[in-house]
Amino acid sequence: MAGELCVTLEEYASRYGTPPDPDRVTALLTDACDMLLTAYEGRWGGYTAGAHPAFDRGYRAVACSVVSRAVSVPDAFAGATQYSQTAGAYNASVTFANPTADLWLGKSDLRRLGLAGMRIGSIAPMAGDDRA
Repeated sequence: MAGELCVTLEEYASRYGTPPDPDRVTALLTDACDMLLTAYEGRWGGYTAGAHPAFDRGYRAVACSVVSRAVSVPDAFAGATQYSQTAGAYNASVTFANPTADLWLGKSDLRRLGLAGMRIGSIAPMAGDDRA
């Protein structure tokens, strides 16, 4: 369907397992698809299925990956960038990659979607006599 992307909870679960909060993941999948569509439109204009096959092949996996990054921090640690725990002589430390649960696209995501790299274009000059 032109202008619309959709990734289902089942597609997410097949990649990352059944989430503990399916309603949240479903909402985030919608947000991620909207974000991908915005990135596509910024690069190519209005979305039409099949116009850019690399995007069509990759957007489902990328949307799921974007959401997985957003839900990977446990609720108790939301907003924390690092957590350390010490017991006697033992110390454990964790650094969270996405502590604020933001949805974001990395360079590898953009490459997978065919949205990375430079483009070259030109505009032909037009004189008054060239107008119809």
